[in-house]
Parts: sequence; structure tokens; C-alpha cells
Amino acid sequence: MLIRDYALSDLPYLYDICLRTGDSGKDATALYTDPFLVGQYYAAPYAHCDPRSVLILEGELGGVKRPLGYILGTPDTAAYNAWFDRAWRPGAAALYGEGPEKSALEKSLRALFSSPLALPDFYADYPGHMHIDLLPEAQGSGWGRKLIDAFSERLRFMGCPGFHLGVGKGNGNGIAFYRRYGMTELGAPDWGYYFGKRLV
Repeated sequence: MLIRDYALSDLPYLYDICLRTGDSGKDATALYTDPFLVGQYYAAPYAHCDPRSVLILEGELGGVKRPLGYILGTPDTAAYNAWFDRAWRPGAAALYGEGPEKSALEKSLRALFSSPLALPDFYADYPGHMHIDLLPEAQGSGWGRKLIDAFSERLRFMGCPGFHLGVGKGNGNGIAFYRRYGMTELGAPDWGYYFGKRLV
């Protein structure tokens, strides 16, 4: 496997991986009426806003070379939020404002498209943020750590002094991973935890 820059041809795999890890790291396919919904919030916008902030983990699945994971985000959450609210949210809100809901997860995600994004209290020290998702075939071999290391170098090069991430309470493996990695716990809202990493 290898880590490489994002290419436009990777976009369908962003949606696929995001859905197949969208239930606290587990496959969320059965929880969504629209299989693209979760990727429309947590993956695709980042690739459109700034492709430099997307890294792909490429490997083989069933003998076919393809993306097996990604790490993506932004060096500046305030700038990303402004772009999302201006350029991405209107179309997504019109598309996902109402519709069938197969789960509470789908209902809550649809609601996110109608709410402006907010900045966390720790934004000044950790202005960037990230999302990371790996298919099961790519887990347990150290690639998650390698992706975060590579993402850290990319954001440092872009002038970002630190970044944060959120992880749900139901994602025990993710919480344990970020603690093992050595990230700083920044807060514990009702839904989960915030972790951060300083780059300077």
C-alpha cells in the first residue's frame, strides 16, 4: 500500500469509503436511504474546497488497485466553514432537507445541512481539522498512524499550527487509537470527544 495525493478519479471512492465506515467505523450502508449522503458532508466537500488537504491510501482489494482509505480536512476551519456555508450547503440543503430516513443517524445528518458550521473554543491553537477513514482491509497495520503523520506534514507545510478532530462515543476503537497516537484530549461533548495535535 502507499499514500499519495488525491486525484479527481478518487471521488467515487471517497463516497464509498465514507459510507462503509460511517457508523462509528463500521459499515453504515443499511442506515442510509441515500448512499451518498454521508460522503456529501464528511468527505466530498473537502476534495472540492482544497484537494491539497486530501491524501489517499491506495492498495489492492480483490486483486484490483483502488483507494482503501483516506485522510482529509483543512488547515483553516474558519475558511472551510465559510466556503461550505457559501458554496456547498445551499445545494446540499435543497437536496437533503427532507426525505426518507432509515435511521436516527440519517435524520441527524440531514439536519446538519441546515445549520451553519461553528468554530470550537480551541480554534486559535488547533485551527485545522481532519477526518480519517480506512476500510477493514487497511486497518491494523499501522497505516492510520502513517496517514496522520503525512497529513500533519502537509498541514505544517501549508502553515497550519495545529488541527483537531471529533470522534463519537460509540467509536471505541477510534478513541483508543487517538489516545495511543498521543493526541491531546480537547473536550468531551455529549456526543463524544475532541482530540488535537499541535504542529509547531
